[in-house]
Amino acid sequence: MTTTSASNSLLRRSVRRLGIGLAITFLTLLILGGASVASVVAASPGRVGPITNDVDRAVAELVGSSPGDALTHLPAGFESAMGYRPVLQDSRPVNPAGSCSSPIPLPTGFEPLCRAHDFGYDLLRFGARTDHPASPWARRALDGMLVDAMHDSCTDPLCEAAATVADGGLSVNSWRQDWRAPKRESTSDLLSTATLHVVESVGTRR
Repeated sequence: MTTTSASNSLLRRSVRRLGIGLAITFLTLLILGGASVASVVAASPGRVGPITNDVDRAVAELVGSSPGDALTHLPAGFESAMGYRPVLQDSRPVNPAGSCSSPIPLPTGFEPLCRAHDFGYDLLRFGARTDHPASPWARRALDGMLVDAMHDSCTDPLCEAAATVADGGLSVNSWRQDWRAPKRESTSDLLSTATLHVVESVGTRR
């Protein structure tokens, strides 16, 4: 297989997987209904909770009023484990190789915000790898940071709509993964966990 063919094949798989992810998100929203989705979000972990370890502390600083402090208190071993050192962009630490991984096009102005969110998710992954998992509130706080920053950056209705869609996708996906550290998943994993959570949620409504 040529390099071009391999690249095209990888692109097709990525697009197909993103399409499935988007379909799962909208199917979940449809089945649960607006009120139930709102209750899922309302019942999710609070924006910032008890600090139990260095990862919690770094996340709390990243989503707080002085996000640069997350670099000062970067958990020991983060750079070697994750393969990079976060850099400051617009006064916020970011993963310099991060991006907005969305199944729909997002405004280019969201890119720096997504890179900060990627760094936050890498903190969660680092905590999981080192047996010092972040508290459940951490992922919700990072998602909230991203969505708030997206809306703050918007100056037109289309941008606001994109931020709202991103909010729904983040909320459903984080809820589906029980607010734990994000991880790579196969298509079957996506389908099975989404189905299980939907069934559980529908069951609790009866």
